[in-house]
Amino acid sequence: MLLALLLPRLSLSVALTAQPQPPDVPVAVGPPPFGEPRIGLPSALAEASGVRSGMRLSAALTLCPGLVLVPPDPVGVQLRAARLIRDIAALGLPVEEIGSGRALVDAEPGLRLYGGPQRLLQRLHDVAPDEALQIGAAPSRFAALMAARLARRRPRVLGHDDVQETIAPLPVALLHEDGGTPAEICEALTLVGIDRLGGLASLNRLAVRDRFGPEGVRAWQMARGEDGGAIDPRQPPPLLRAELVPGEPIATDHALEQAVELLLKRLLNDPARGTAEPRLLRLQARLITGESWLCEAPLREPCGDHERLLLALLPKARRLPAPAERIAISFAELAPGAHQLALLDPAGVEREQRLDDATAQVRSALGSTALLRVVTIDPTSRLPERRYGLTAR
Repeated sequence: MLLALLLPRLSLSVALTAQPQPPDVPVAVGPPPFGEPRIGLPSALAEASGVRSGMRLSAALTLCPGLVLVPPDPVGVQLRAARLIRDIAALGLPVEEIGSGRALVDAEPGLRLYGGPQRLLQRLHDVAPDEALQIGAAPSRFAALMAARLARRRPRVLGHDDVQETIAPLPVALLHEDGGTPAEICEALTLVGIDRLGGLASLNRLAVRDRFGPEGVRAWQMARGEDGGAIDPRQPPPLLRAELVPGEPIATDHALEQAVELLLKRLLNDPARGTAEPRLLRLQARLITGESWLCEAPLREPCGDHERLLLALLPKARRLPAPAERIAISFAELAPGAHQLALLDPAGVEREQRLDDATAQVRSALGSTALLRVVTIDPTSRLPERRYGLTAR
């Protein structure tokens, strides 16, 4: 059984953290700086007036003249989502992040660790007590996500016999949003009148394969709840971050170039980096208008050369939409630099990883004093209690 966790109002809650608003005021996340004038996620009060995410700003203000716009905060959303994933993994649960504010969790270890589904769900709710967390459970990945979409205050649990009947009325566009199916396939299905998952599930598998290929077959399996229940739990990648708060806002290209160069030198000289080199550069800025701004510069291969990193990041950094009062650069997806990677793990590495995971799960359930090892401290001491001690594995 898989659990799907959704935080549908994550972007709005993060924006309201920076700029709180009264509860009786309709609120929505404003358009990005110098971007298309379309609003982001609205509050429940704004939705009651007809405001929807992605609506043009003029139409939203016509429907709800008292609508208050709060600046978007993509950097805060990214940091909050990463923290939630780390907190869930700290419970000893295998977790796979599939997007900002969305994750899949293998429920089997948690049921044994915490003694049943109710205690497991309570632990998950404790991770995000201030968020509107929606939880769905199903035997397959896509069905669990659909169950989470349908859940409200209580988790929605789908058994093997309930999956197709429950998700059949949902639109096929969700295959693209949650399943990764190409948008062209969903559009083609809609054009021929198959706009619901139940219609796709009723088709013949060979006919779908002949028309849409392997991606169509995968979409057909998801519509039938047959896309499998395995997840790919990943540890959060190591991250190095350097931040600069100048005395005056960064408003010129020369000042921006100097700030980026200084931060790159700090990160390259950071002892915590060792010999690792980044595959991804991430620039975060807090604008004087209150919004945050984020851009990424992926690298073809790990690189630790200052000039090459500066050349990769500066063109995107110059798109800064407004003067910045704070700027930060992160090295993400660190990898060994200038070294040939091993094709297979050395003997015993997989066993050690499994033992570490099992130890973390037991300590999460029983406390940090569980699974201690007896080690020799002073075997010649006359006092028995000084001869040996307890230490973590």
